[in-house]
Amino acid sequence: MSPHPTALLGLVLCLAQTIHAQEGPLPRPSISAEPGTVIPLGRPVTIVCRGPVGVDQFRLEREGRSKFNDTKDVSQASPSESEARFHIDSVSEGNARRYRCIYVKSTRWSELSDYLDLVVKETSGDTDSPVTEPDSSAGTVTGTEGSGCDAP
Repeated sequence: MSPHPTALLGLVLCLAQTIHAQEGPLPRPSISAEPGTVIPLGRPVTIVCRGPVGVDQFRLEREGRSKFNDTKDVSQASPSESEARFHIDSVSEGNARRYRCIYVKSTRWSELSDYLDLVVKETSGDTDSPVTEPDSSAGTVTGTEGSGCDAP
């Protein structure tokens, strides 16, 4: 017995809707910093990128997208969320930047996250005056796979 044409049409429409839903934009990742976004000079900070379960790779980008770090070291933060952690062992003035996250899931890139403004605070002298001018010495980001670019 062959399927009824109406049943075939329904099956095709259902399949097309499923394929179309998979082609929509991926959810935007979130970005945060631990212990916070204002860090004393020389102290460590971790930038955390979060996205849906099943993320293959996260990328942490500096403003301007000229420098970035990729990591495939993705963990499951909750039943519905993946995360990657980018560690800066000792922040310097060069780390005072705007950062964003993006991720890859099933060969598709997500939209970019909102910006995170990392502020480096002088610890000697005036402790209320943040240092925001970059210099050439950037802190080391660990736990990332090589993208061939300098650490953010």
